[in-house]
Amino acid sequence: MKIVVFRAFRDPYRTSMKLYADAIERRITPWLAPDETLVTEELPAPRLDGGWRRYWDQYIRYQRYAGAHGGDVNHVVDHGYGHLVSSLPPERTIVTFHDAVVVKVPGVNWRTRRSFEYSLRAMRRAAAIVCVSETAKRDLQALVDVPADRLHVIPWGIDEAFRPAVDRQAVRRRLGLSGDIVLMVGHTQGYMNVERMLRAFGQLVFHHGSQATLVKVGLPFTPEQTRLIAELDLGDRVRLVGRVPFVDLPGYYHAADVLLYAPLLAGFGLPPLEAMACGTPVVASSRGAIPEVVGDGAILVDAEDEAAMADAMADVLTQPQRRRRLIERGFEQAARFEWTQSSRTLLELYRTVARG
Repeated sequence: MKIVVFRAFRDPYRTSMKLYADAIERRITPWLAPDETLVTEELPAPRLDGGWRRYWDQYIRYQRYAGAHGGDVNHVVDHGYGHLVSSLPPERTIVTFHDAVVVKVPGVNWRTRRSFEYSLRAMRRAAAIVCVSETAKRDLQALVDVPADRLHVIPWGIDEAFRPAVDRQAVRRRLGLSGDIVLMVGHTQGYMNVERMLRAFGQLVFHHGSQATLVKVGLPFTPEQTRLIAELDLGDRVRLVGRVPFVDLPGYYHAADVLLYAPLLAGFGLPPLEAMACGTPVVASSRGAIPEVVGDGAILVDAEDEAAMADAMADVLTQPQRRRRLIERGFEQAARFEWTQSSRTLLELYRTVARG
């Protein structure tokens, strides 16, 4: 059996899809039988210079590429390319569905929505659809009619690199960080709710009197977000690290006193799990799959309530007992998400699809 994993082209706004595809390749390969192979096919980068060529690449060129590179079982790891099912044998193709952000969060342009809807219609024909959470599964069922027996909830796992630091203070010295640290991880698209998180941090500083520093890891702030930082008079309290190699990411969780993660919607929520696995308390959005993922291992607040975010961060930074309880519960919750079980379940799904 040849398993072909179709992964998206490299996109700075979709690094999670790269991590997901990397994890599948690395975690499943050791479990393969002698007559089984797994290869990944990265879609070639589209022409993003405007005009019709981008859509030609996405809907014609990619279809042809998939049709020419299919295997005995095919796995499209990003539902945004669910339309590839039209060029692959649907009875031997699996698609992973991550979230319904495109249609559930305002501000997404109509072309992106139409593309999403087109992919959803095509992927209904797939032999199986993997949903990364029960929330994602419910969202998908609300959008398209897919038989329940073709939907499989298989969550992400946490990489073993995310574990408590041996010497947290040494990590902080190496990164040049001191004092209370509030960490933000991720990109800065609208649904990530960055502006409200910045205002919440401003309230932490000016209403609660915190001397904390906000450290941002990931894509840089947009011009609008940079102006907001200036308007809030937070310039000397915000440190933009930018994108960091994966091997360096755990260090920022180790150095942080609290992770603030409050998107308007999430189909899973990997940063809170990574933080909890590292022993970092989490203040997170109560929306989407985040409550399902973090359980009682984080403080949950409404993503539009900036005052509640600030209050929760202040509690973590000033209440040692609550902080310790969060860390303990976070370890317990994070331990429920590991790649061994998820990868073996996914491999069994491959084999089931191969058998028809």
